[in-house]
Amino acid sequence: MSVETISEGDFELSLEIAGLPMRLVFYGADAAMQARWREAYQAFRSPSRINAPLVEAVVEPGEPFLPFQPPTWRIVTSTQDGRMDILSHLERGWFDLNAGHGCLTMRPNGNPENYLRVVYAWRCLAHDALLLHASGMIRNGRGYVFFGRSGSGKTTLARLSNDALILSDDLVILKCEDADGRPVVRVFGVPFRGDLPEAPRANASAPLYGLFSLVKDDHHQLDKMERHEAVGRLTSCVPFVMSQPQNAQRVLNLCDEITRRIAVRTLHFRRDPAFWSVLDG
Repeated sequence: MSVETISEGDFELSLEIAGLPMRLVFYGADAAMQARWREAYQAFRSPSRINAPLVEAVVEPGEPFLPFQPPTWRIVTSTQDGRMDILSHLERGWFDLNAGHGCLTMRPNGNPENYLRVVYAWRCLAHDALLLHASGMIRNGRGYVFFGRSGSGKTTLARLSNDALILSDDLVILKCEDADGRPVVRVFGVPFRGDLPEAPRANASAPLYGLFSLVKDDHHQLDKMERHEAVGRLTSCVPFVMSQPQNAQRVLNLCDEITRRIAVRTLHFRRDPAFWSVLDG
């Protein structure tokens, strides 16, 4: 199968996010849907790999799978023996990590993003990487990650950073690597967005230079953070995978290693781009 149309109403979308490939084959998607998804994932499209994990997605009309309760968007997951069941308002599916295969059913106005968020959280962990609820940017070749609870300012900082390449205002991937014999942490962009849908979806990565826990304030200031506290805060920002005890321990170990390599600091900031002068200093 090719990336382009397989047969009328069907097409394949081959992706690679942080080095992890995936093939999605959509059945019943009209031309407008195909164009929308091609555009949304354009930067992350890759040549089709037959051995890549495969997701078969079917577009079907019908009622929402979950009732809407604005403003919260729900994604409900359960896992057993490597199989994830994923349920959201307009999407329902499963993915088997061991088999590298999954199925997804979507309503016509649904989006594969909610499903892919969960699948990639699990796939990242299986490859010793973390999908982190955070805002990520690249500035002057350096990676910066800002994390915290919902409403802490992740999207606000992205909007204030006109001279930075936005990796995402909602999720990024962190992975420990060795570069020229040095232990580093690398941050990767993802095609997922929060409240900043207008930002380009940048398929880019950079060595992580700063990792910051956010506090809204009336001034800009950096504070040190003890490593045990940093591990706890990072762990609390890892979505979708913490329900399994073995996963929780694996996440803790990865957060421990990340904070050994990159010091975590608290960034107090007000709503203006002068916070960058504090980070540059």
